[in-house]
Amino acid sequence: MTNPSFDSVSDEPQFEASFPAERAAIPRVRRRLRARMEADGLEGVVDDVVLICTELVANAVLHGCLGFPPGTILKVTVVWSDVQLRLDVHDPSSVRPQKQKLSAGRTSGRGLRLVDALSDRWGVEADAFGCGKTVWTELDSPRRRAAS
Repeated sequence: MTNPSFDSVSDEPQFEASFPAERAAIPRVRRRLRARMEADGLEGVVDDVVLICTELVANAVLHGCLGFPPGTILKVTVVWSDVQLRLDVHDPSSVRPQKQKLSAGRTSGRGLRLVDALSDRWGVEADAFGCGKTVWTELDSPRRRAAS
């Protein structure tokens, strides 16, 4: 189920990547997303979107795919218009991510807090067929933000 607030001009994603749930794949996905967004004139929001993507993909690799066999596939989809940008990360786990309590002694566990701070909205949707979940995030007016 998609978030009803999303109003895309196209049903086709501007960016889509399927890749193995391995740490080594994260920089490749990040570079490809950056290049695609910059080619479409979204340099002003690309840093935030790439950081959000990196955090959600890292969570999926480290937590969402924990215990799944090697070769498990993750999928990132990004759709944008003048009105909104939506980024989805799908993984096979039904376990929902949760914000961690802040601790000065921890070096991890801040990813969802970053996602929350950089996004206008974010959430989690269970797969309609019971095959995992999608963690999504939305940014309003990405082109206006890019022009700022």
